[in-house]
Amino acid sequence: MAQQNSSEEIDLGYLFKKMGNLFKKFIKLIFLVLAFFVKFRVIVVILIIIGVGIGYYLDQNKEEVYNNEVIVIPNFESVDYLYSKINSIEAKIANNDSDFLTQIFGENYKVVRGIDVEPIIDIYNFVAKTRENVEVFKILTAKQDIPDYIEDPQNSKYYKYHKITLKILGKSESEELVNALTSFLNSNTHYLEYQEVGSKDTEFQIKSYEMMITQVDSILKTAADIELNNRSNQTSVLINDNSQINFLFQSKERYLTKLLELKLQNKDEDKVIKVVATNYNFIDFTKFHISNKIKYPFLLVMFFSLFFFIKYLYKKLKMIAESDI
Repeated sequence: MAQQNSSEEIDLGYLFKKMGNLFKKFIKLIFLVLAFFVKFRVIVVILIIIGVGIGYYLDQNKEEVYNNEVIVIPNFESVDYLYSKINSIEAKIANNDSDFLTQIFGENYKVVRGIDVEPIIDIYNFVAKTRENVEVFKILTAKQDIPDYIEDPQNSKYYKYHKITLKILGKSESEELVNALTSFLNSNTHYLEYQEVGSKDTEFQIKSYEMMITQVDSILKTAADIELNNRSNQTSVLINDNSQINFLFQSKERYLTKLLELKLQNKDEDKVIKVVATNYNFIDFTKFHISNKIKYPFLLVMFFSLFFFIKYLYKKLKMIAESDI
C-alpha cells in the first residue's frame, strides 16, 4: 500500500514538473515574441503606417458589393414561378451567361453578382386567415415538427411576402437593375392572363359585397322604421325577434371584413409580382467583414514576422542536421 502511494506521488510530481516546464517554455516564447517586436519596433511601426495608407486608399477607391432587397407579393399562385425564375437567374449569373442576363439587365448585367429569394415567414397570419388554413396547418405539422415545417422550402407558397436580394457591384446602377428585374418577372404572358381574369373577379366580388351591405342596411332601416312606427302608434305589435336582427348585424360585420380584404387584395393585384418595398445599397454586416485599414497592416507585419521565423527555423533545422553527421 505504501509503495502504491509512493508511486502515485512520483507520478503527480512528474506531472507537475512537466507542467511547470511547459509553462516556462510558454513564458519564454512570449518573451521572444515581445523582444522581436521591441527590436524591430521602428520597422513594425513603418509597416503599420504603410498598411493603413494602402488600406485607406483601397477602401476609398474600391467598389463594394451591395445588397438590394425587394419585398414582393406573388399573386395568382405565382410563388413557384417566382422561385423558379430567381433560381434560373442565379444559375445564369454563376455561369456568366451574357446573352440571357443581357435580356434582363441590359448591358449593365456585369455588375450583378448574385440573387436569391426567401419567404418572410409569418405563421400566425397564415393560420389566422381562414379556418381552412388552420386545418391545413394541423395536417402538415402532424407529419413534421413545427420548426421543420417553417424551414421547409415547399411551404414557402403559403406565406404572403417574399424577399428578393440582388447583389450589385457599386451603387450607381442599383435602382435601374432592380426595376429591370421586376419588369422581367412581370412579363410572363400566362400570369398576365391570370391577372386580367383575377382582377376582374375581385372587382366583381367587391361590387357584390357592397350590394349585400346595402341590402342589409335597407332591411335594418325598414325594421327600425317599423319599430319606431309601432311605438308612436302605441300598438302592442313589436318586433322582438332579436335573433334575426343580430344575424343581420353579424352578416354585415362579415361582409365589411371581407370587403376590406378584397379591396386590399385588389390593390395588391395590380402586378403579378407586386413590389411592396425596396431597400437599396447596404452592406450585409452580419457576415464577417474586415476593413482594409486593419487587414493590410496586419498582413504586412505578419509577413515580416514570418520571414524571420522561417530564417530562425532554417538555422535550427540546419543545426540539427549538422549535429547528426
